[in-house]
Amino acid sequence: MKNIVFDLGNVLFKFEPDEILDGLFNDYHTKEKLKQSVFKTTIWRELDRGSLSLFQAKKLFIDKNPDLKDEIEVLLDNWKNFLHPIDENVKLLPELKKNNRLYILSNFHEEAFNYITNKYSFFELFDGMVVSYEVKLIKPERKIYEILLSRYSLVPQDTIFVDDTEENIKAAQELGINGLLYKSELSLEDLFKLEKVL
Repeated sequence: MKNIVFDLGNVLFKFEPDEILDGLFNDYHTKEKLKQSVFKTTIWRELDRGSLSLFQAKKLFIDKNPDLKDEIEVLLDNWKNFLHPIDENVKLLPELKKNNRLYILSNFHEEAFNYITNKYSFFELFDGMVVSYEVKLIKPERKIYEILLSRYSLVPQDTIFVDDTEENIKAAQELGINGLLYKSELSLEDLFKLEKVL
């Protein structure tokens, strides 16, 4: 039996800022400005960390970009509706659950996390989760991995961590956790077969 730990964004859920912006806005320049002034900011990261509420973040975004006030409000009120499960990966969970324990370790905003956990029943398959906003830490900070290991008494050598970001995988490996870098060229199912967990 292994402990299999999943990231959420772009492993179990699609998170593509360009798609979100395309779904909400038509003007190219508006979309580019929003991408830079919302998604690619430390404010967005601090939402993940849980050090800012959505209300506080919205105010900061608007203070910095008053010309985009209406668009920022539309974006922050609606972006979570574009978080869709990656079906071919989610469908592996029941099979993996038969012989393994499943966990989540993810950087995620509180409001969006509550939204997806209430909407999708497959979260019931997980034995535990550590989410950034809750512990006020974000990957690849070492402490967030240590919390996962200690909270659930996981042995690093018996634990596989799946993430789409190399620096997050490296941070896990430094603690002795087996890292599995997921990029969509190879399916998650094939990666697990190579690891002999499927």
